[in-house]
Amino acid sequence: MNRSQSRFFNLNIVVIAIAGLILAWLIAAFALDRRTIFLPGTTSVGHSLFEASCVSCHEGFKPVTNDACMRCHEAEMVEDAHGPKKFRDPRWAELLTKLDVLTCTACHQEHVHIFARGVHLKPEMCMSCHEGIIQGEMKSHDGFDPSGCWAAGCHNFHDHRSISTGFLRDNLDQPSMLPKQAVPERTVTATVEKVPEPDLGREFLGGRS
Repeated sequence: MNRSQSRFFNLNIVVIAIAGLILAWLIAAFALDRRTIFLPGTTSVGHSLFEASCVSCHEGFKPVTNDACMRCHEAEMVEDAHGPKKFRDPRWAELLTKLDVLTCTACHQEHVHIFARGVHLKPEMCMSCHEGIIQGEMKSHDGFDPSGCWAAGCHNFHDHRSISTGFLRDNLDQPSMLPKQAVPERTVTATVEKVPEPDLGREFLGGRS
């Protein structure tokens, strides 16, 4: 065996050894039910409880759907100011070419988020549709930083009633502070009575065993 053949043989041995280690690692993960090693990144605080139950959000390797998100977030999205229904209106079709907001994962991508609440888009995302507001359309906002809409705590993509001009106009006669400060009550009805049983076949093979 000449030198080039020997080098090629050694390279094959290294590749096979690495492939074997990866295969052993995957088999061990399935056997020991250690699904967290498959996480591509850190999990946001709100979803950390589901790290051991991938099936709560995922179906095999398919993208997370809106229905999966709504299983937990439906109650708080009842009055979504930027809901999919609004953007299915033909008048706003052009805006969808700038930012596809018909899916939750357009803004929220777990494990790759860079901001709070699982948001992975930069703060200036609002400028995809509202750039004119800081360029003279609204005098009070002229020259504002494009990243300040929600980063400054003024606006919320899903619920902006507190800064809506219509909301403010309708409530001008209300006191600036409630007589007794309190957090509004929220009623969230759980649709799942218990955490799903781990089922790696369902989670990673789309239901096939």
